[in-house]
This record gives sequence, C-alpha cells and structure tokens, in this order.
Amino acid sequence: MTRRDEVLTLLSRNPDGLCDAELARLTGASHQTINQTCRQLAAEGLIRRDGFGSPIMNVGTGSRPPTRPAVTSQRPDWFWEGNVQAAMVRHLSAQGAVIRSVADTASKARGTDIVASLDGRVLHVEVKGWPSATYADSRRADEVKKTPPTMQATHWFAGAVLSALRSRGRHPTDRVLIVFPDFPRYRNLSDETAATLRTIGIETWFVEESGAVHVHTG
Repeated sequence: MTRRDEVLTLLSRNPDGLCDAELARLTGASHQTINQTCRQLAAEGLIRRDGFGSPIMNVGTGSRPPTRPAVTSQRPDWFWEGNVQAAMVRHLSAQGAVIRSVADTASKARGTDIVASLDGRVLHVEVKGWPSATYADSRRADEVKKTPPTMQATHWFAGAVLSALRSRGRHPTDRVLIVFPDFPRYRNLSDETAATLRTIGIETWFVEESGAVHVHTG
C-alpha cells in the first residue's frame, strides 16, 4: 500500500478528519512526508484541508464535514488559485508527471506552487487565480473590494512573472511555468510579454473553466 493509499484509508475511517501529526503517528511517516502527501491529495481534490482551526484537519472528500464552525467562507469559484492549481496537477499527472510537491494555497504557504518531474526534467510551476470582486471572509462578504479585479490581476501577473524569474535563476536547466485561469486580461498580458518570456524560457499556461489546460502560444 502506498503512502497515499494509507492516508486515504485512514481518512475514510475517520470522517471528522485527522491532522498531519495524527497521520504521521498512525503511518509511521515523517511529518514532512505526510504534509506533502496531504497537500498533493488536496490539490487533486481527493481530500480537503480545513484551515479554519488549529491544527489544519485533513478530511476525505466523501466524508461528512467537521462540526467545528468555519470563520471563513469556502472558495468554490473555478478560478480560485487552489482550483487552478488542482487542475494543473491533474493535467501534469495525466501526462505522466511525478508530482514532487504542492504548496497549500488555502493557508498561503510559501514556496513554489507545484514542483514536478516530466520526461527527465524538473518543472517549477507558479499559479495564480483571478481576483474576486468581494472578500472571501464571510464577515466581509457584503463588502466590495476597492481595487477592481482587472487591476489586481495585473499585480498578480507581475508577481507570477517575478517568481518565475527567480526560479529561472535558481534552476537554469529546468522548465519554469506560470499558470493562470483563462481570462481576457491575463491573455492580453501574456500576449504583451510572450516574446520576452519565451526568450528567457518561461512558459505561460491557461486553465479553462471546464478544467482543460493548454499552453499559451501567442
């Protein structure tokens, strides 16, 4: 039985969920190994990581939700960063990639969003979502953000490019990708920077609402 199977089996037997430390104790794996495994499973949609309490609880997607009250709303939008990341993980896995690590976007974890191996090369993937017009926090759900989504998206695009440039500098022989939900603003920005990004070896990819993933060829 693989580590993934162990985690999924344990969560199926514990519908209220288990934290990383509990899973590490039950499986005998290191806390770091369990953390990476759970992040990958969450990115693939096989479990969810409820971060409204301490510690973060891992819950099987077929299980009933924990009884603790959530203080933040869920992010069901297809263009939320976590959903875009999950779509990219599924796409890479379908292409035969080995997923090395997946950052926990829900908790705003630092580090590269996805690191994978495909066809003998390492991929470093930076993912951004599309800004919503309202706040995710349920306590501010009725408030409209002062910054328009298109303007905020420009900042997010710039941030993704900067992260990709840093990855390119640290890993000159690896592939570096930036991934966005398929919105006209991101497409326009990608068109404007396509030639430069190709020159320095940074690929731009898009995720559609359907979950389909494709490379930008502009």
